[in-house]
Amino acid sequence: MRRSFRTPTKRLATMALLPTVLFAVSCGGAQTPAGSSASEDKPALFAQLPEEIQRSGVLRNGADFTYPPLEFTEPDGTTFTGVDLDLAEAVSEKLGVRLENTNAAFGTLIPQLQSRRLDMVFSFATVTDERMEAVDFIEYSQSGTAMMVRKGNPEGIKTIDDLCGKGVGVQSGAVQVPIAEEASARCVAAGKPPIEITQLGKDSEVQMLVRSGRIAADLLDSPVAVYSAAQGDEFEVVPGERYSVRPHGVMVLKGNTALAEAIRTALQELMDDGTYAAILDKYDVPDLAVPQAKISTAG
Repeated sequence: MRRSFRTPTKRLATMALLPTVLFAVSCGGAQTPAGSSASEDKPALFAQLPEEIQRSGVLRNGADFTYPPLEFTEPDGTTFTGVDLDLAEAVSEKLGVRLENTNAAFGTLIPQLQSRRLDMVFSFATVTDERMEAVDFIEYSQSGTAMMVRKGNPEGIKTIDDLCGKGVGVQSGAVQVPIAEEASARCVAAGKPPIEITQLGKDSEVQMLVRSGRIAADLLDSPVAVYSAAQGDEFEVVPGERYSVRPHGVMVLKGNTALAEAIRTALQELMDDGTYAAILDKYDVPDLAVPQAKISTAG
């Protein structure tokens, strides 16, 4: 699993504290846990974090960095970037901790939360009832699903109902899976052939199938579709079609209320001080904005 930090200066700042820590120990004074500093050096939200995160001074974030413009890698192949990464860094700064990022396939992120290898997942996860059985969400954006096809739309696709009998690609574990399955069921009910659904680990793999003509369309989040189509002359987005507009949220382990509330408060502060809007504008996705951050849990 690849790990990368976009803020090396923060690591240096932590290392600069080390001589002070060692001096306190050698003199028999109160020991300061590694990775932390005096409470007066931390923002107010630091005190709201779970004790284990306060002790480590690290917030472990998981994301699938293959989903531009939301989370992806820069041309060097190792530096993480994107809307969610910028927001996660801004949240960690509000909380007074260092952000540690893990790059992993989207379908593995909830299991990593459950095994406590991650503290949060900031990876444009759609809020669903099924996911809320395992995690709690802090809602921070919204979008719908779009259809991306080859340039020129050779199959003449205008609505999702035109996909009956055709091949469609979706990312495994994404909300587009049930959208495609429901559309296929409508095809069968209407006496038409079902949609041939292919699930792959990365949307880039789905795009390869569209590019080669092996499938007719890629179902994916609308801002990702718009971004991908704008990168060249290979794809286009079917105009006027958006399905299942839903909120997206940061995922934390179910019942981790202290962390959820700290993240929610940090996100709300970013919304109130203009940082949130500036990040969305930076990546040209202002339509993702929601007026306030809120926690969503099952029951």
